[in-house]
Amino acid sequence: MSYVVLPRPGAGRTTVRFHAVAVAVTGAAVLALTGASAMAHETLHEVQRGKAIAVRAWFADGEVLAYTTYEVYSPADPKLPWQQGRTDRAGWLAFVPDAPGAWRVKVLDASGHGLDLGIEAGAEAGASSPAPGAAPWPTAAFVLRPLLGLAVIATVFAALILAYRKKRAGK
Repeated sequence: MSYVVLPRPGAGRTTVRFHAVAVAVTGAAVLALTGASAMAHETLHEVQRGKAIAVRAWFADGEVLAYTTYEVYSPADPKLPWQQGRTDRAGWLAFVPDAPGAWRVKVLDASGHGLDLGIEAGAEAGASSPAPGAAPWPTAAFVLRPLLGLAVIATVFAALILAYRKKRAGK
């Protein structure tokens, strides 16, 4: 790493190096926080099948999409909503399909975050959901993103310390 040292009264090389370290650490923190905010809008879902199809939606941080508007589209007319409504306080919605095929469920909150999900209905459709009442477990991305941010910060900080020691040893 090279630093530009501008002569200023009262400012030495240590001040410039400290400034560079502060800028690097701040930049790494901003990158780490940006990943965390993107993670907060990842939407997960659960589907339960029976005579009716029930869908539960929640964000990766565990917050459910409570009282959020949803639309269900039939395979017979995919342009016109077959059912509209709001999820309950636990983020659930349910519908009873009247025809087999690929149904579409859209759950969107006021900020535009949510999910657009295709669900196969009919005799051949298999269950693809966790056990009833299962807690929404964090995905691998939910756990790994903060660790990746910390690794980036640690790498930048270690590189700056090594560069500082190398410059200091050269004096």
